[in-house]
Amino acid sequence: MLRRIIFPLCLIFLVGCTQAPPVALAPTGPIIPVAEAAGMVAPTPPPLTPTLLLPTPTPVEPTRIPTPAPPRVGLQVGHLNADELPDELARFRTSTGARYNDVTEAELNADIARRVQVLLEAEGVLVDLLPATIPPSYAADAFITIHADGSNGTAARGWKVATPWRASRASQQLLAAVAASYGPATGLPEDVGGITVNMRGYYAFNNRRHTHAIARTTPAIIIETGFMTNAADRAVLFGQPDRVARGIAEGILTYLAQRDPHDSAALLPPELPNLRVSADGAVMRVAPNDEARRITNLEPGQRIFALDQRDGWYQIFARDYPSAPGWVRADQVEVSTEPFPFPTTTNP
Repeated sequence: MLRRIIFPLCLIFLVGCTQAPPVALAPTGPIIPVAEAAGMVAPTPPPLTPTLLLPTPTPVEPTRIPTPAPPRVGLQVGHLNADELPDELARFRTSTGARYNDVTEAELNADIARRVQVLLEAEGVLVDLLPATIPPSYAADAFITIHADGSNGTAARGWKVATPWRASRASQQLLAAVAASYGPATGLPEDVGGITVNMRGYYAFNNRRHTHAIARTTPAIIIETGFMTNAADRAVLFGQPDRVARGIAEGILTYLAQRDPHDSAALLPPELPNLRVSADGAVMRVAPNDEARRITNLEPGQRIFALDQRDGWYQIFARDYPSAPGWVRADQVEVSTEPFPFPTTTNP
């Protein structure tokens, strides 16, 4: 029974597995779109818009912000190499300053100035260490001339700092910064009222008269660090010079940090006329008011040098009364076109 079934199945299998004859494909023609074949008009495709070709961008160099130049400070060692001063300053060649035993003022000033230099340079400040002779029209962000006092006695003591006569706002700011730091740093007292005419009229400040002087726009001060002839002052000046240097350097750094380097107007000293006493004479007083103590009477025609102007008064320096400046009423003087006769070696 099984054999009868298998045999027909084999026949079926053999017949179904024979290869079918190949199917002949009709020849193909061009492909006709369906729409056209149906009698429809194909829509016109939109024109191709050419792609906009942008130029290759040129690399832009980044804006270079210039690195600000470091500030420059001039430190003058008072009386150093005074014998080498130029002819215009020949009268100061014998000015050697104070002394204590074998130590000269120039030696003390040099030691302090070098210590100040180290402190400033550590903060990135450029420092010029200058002798008694100043380069013509010396320009810097600050100029400090370092001195020490002396006296015939031993009682006088203390420090003091002053600006030129016609002080710019920058010079006044420099003075305020150094004055605020020096006393606390050293512990020395201020010599109140001790500022002299020679300090404010210091030769290196006087660019109106001397070639070897600071530029008109250089902020400047003079400091008397203390009295070499006083034991208490000397203990600090000689025994603790780093405190002295720190007091000066901290004031300078404070000024440099607070100033506006773009405020050129702050660098300009006030412009004031030369004056002559009017025909009726003038009264020179200690303050700008009629109740202030009288210093002296000024003769008609006497030439005077204006230092400041305030509320109808001039602060003046009178050559015939050089010990201190004073004040005169503006209506007691008149403008003079003649230059002020500063003292000279031939016309003291």
